[in-house]
Amino acid sequence: MKLYQLYERKQSVLREMMLQDLQSQVNTLPKLENHNIGGYNFSMVLDEPPKSHWMFSVPLNKLYIRMDKIFNVDVQFKAKMPIQPLNLRVFLCFTKDVSGPVLRCQNHLSVEPVTSQNAKMRESLLRCENPNSTYCGTAQGKGISERYSVLIPLTICRSGNRSGGHVRQTLAFKFVCQNSCIGRKETCLVFCLENPSGDILGQQVMEVKICTCPKRDRNQDERQLNGVKKRKSVADATDEDEPDVKPSKLRRRTGSYKNDIKKEETESNDSHEADTITDWNVSRNKNGEYRLAITCPKKECLLQSIEGMIKEAAAEVLRNPNQESLRRHAKKLLHLKNCAHELP
Repeated sequence: MKLYQLYERKQSVLREMMLQDLQSQVNTLPKLENHNIGGYNFSMVLDEPPKSHWMFSVPLNKLYIRMDKIFNVDVQFKAKMPIQPLNLRVFLCFTKDVSGPVLRCQNHLSVEPVTSQNAKMRESLLRCENPNSTYCGTAQGKGISERYSVLIPLTICRSGNRSGGHVRQTLAFKFVCQNSCIGRKETCLVFCLENPSGDILGQQVMEVKICTCPKRDRNQDERQLNGVKKRKSVADATDEDEPDVKPSKLRRRTGSYKNDIKKEETESNDSHEADTITDWNVSRNKNGEYRLAITCPKKECLLQSIEGMIKEAAAEVLRNPNQESLRRHAKKLLHLKNCAHELP
């Protein structure tokens, strides 16, 4: 009996600590992460219908949808004892700036008339088609409970043996602005499972892009993702094969780069043409010594010929560093080049 009481006391302390942690999350900035801290196995299911106005990318965990088009989300969670009412809070958030409020643009806001019933809903970029939805928050709100959001009561009566004790409810949403209206910033949709006190029991996050062509944008983003993965795998394979070789830096090819390429091609063509008209004469004198005579129409052609011999001599010196005769030969060629530079 004492062991049971001790166990119950520990469980009570743990529940109290978890409750304090949940309450502290309500007025803090959103954290873009999935969790099930309340133990409800909370999850979202999107079944993409054929020929729809929205598409979902599984590898990117991203929804692509047109403005004013409805998409369905199945909310699923496990029923726990004791049974308590649960709500779902849904809101938009900037991926790279969680503190910034996601507001409607004035162009789309101005065409929607103001009535006594839609004052709160009119300001919200996210709309829910389910009945009993409540629009919360203000334009200045940054915390989860203070920013613009939609609060939907969930039905508990659908749980049973057929679904393994899980509740599944379909919700319908739409957006009344596009990402281009808010500076093309990346956005995500956050789903928070809450109890009546507003404590967050579970959270699911998915990225969203509201655009005019969902199929094109999804295919483009997935191709880019596959390209990054392919380049990374190739780079990893190269690193394994050649661990000591540093990869060369990628440089942007500008207009000057293209001009340099054209210049090099022109110089190469000129050099090739000069080689065809240059005379190379080899002879042997009476003493048995060999003589090389080069006749060039231009000074530049002469310098290129000497530089070619210098490169060959330098390569031989590197291959045979102990042969002094090769070093003397290379020095003479360098002296010959200096003399050629002094020619008019």
